[in-house]
Amino acid sequence: MSLISPSVGEHLKNNINKKKIEMAVSKLLTFNNPKNHLEQYPTDPSSAAYLVFMAAMDGNIECKKILDAGAGTGVLSFSALMLGADEVVAVEIDHDQLTVLKTNLSMYGNCRIVIGNISEVAEKFDTAICNPPFGAVIRDSDLPFLDTIFSNCKNIYLLHNYKNRDFILEYAKKRGRVLREERITLSIPRMYSHHTKNYEKLDCILIWAETSL
Repeated sequence: MSLISPSVGEHLKNNINKKKIEMAVSKLLTFNNPKNHLEQYPTDPSSAAYLVFMAAMDGNIECKKILDAGAGTGVLSFSALMLGADEVVAVEIDHDQLTVLKTNLSMYGNCRIVIGNISEVAEKFDTAICNPPFGAVIRDSDLPFLDTIFSNCKNIYLLHNYKNRDFILEYAKKRGRVLREERITLSIPRMYSHHTKNYEKLDCILIWAETSL
């Protein structure tokens, strides 16, 4: 008996696997004029590919309407489109990333880029893919992202700082149910003046949650 959801069968048969997604994502443009107060760090190719591929294996990407909340450079959007998302809405507040997003997602016609505040999103979605600010620079800057995705999305794939694990799990359980929890490591490149290493490793929590939407 197959352990693969029928909804992702065609793309897996076409050999679109995690490694191919990772390789494609690694070629995308990175941030233009990144801003520390927005906690703009690229989601490394391995983590981006893993998050979206796992969502696809759960049957929550292919032929689904996807919200990329805090899209940044569009690595999660791109990964979802590779795996057959019906439509992706990439929401990013920073206008400086518009050209980057347009370039990175230009090969797909079923992606809408929205430059604006995540709190203004009113549409409903099958799935959210989200690597938000962690609230490390501006306290509670993650809350508008959490509130929006848990209000507007059926399935949620959320990456967050592992130090905030208890809060994230408590929030998710109040708004729905947590179906899976994992600990993964993000690789963050040197980007800002306070960075002292070429790469930093950050422990993160990755959850799959489901709401009653």
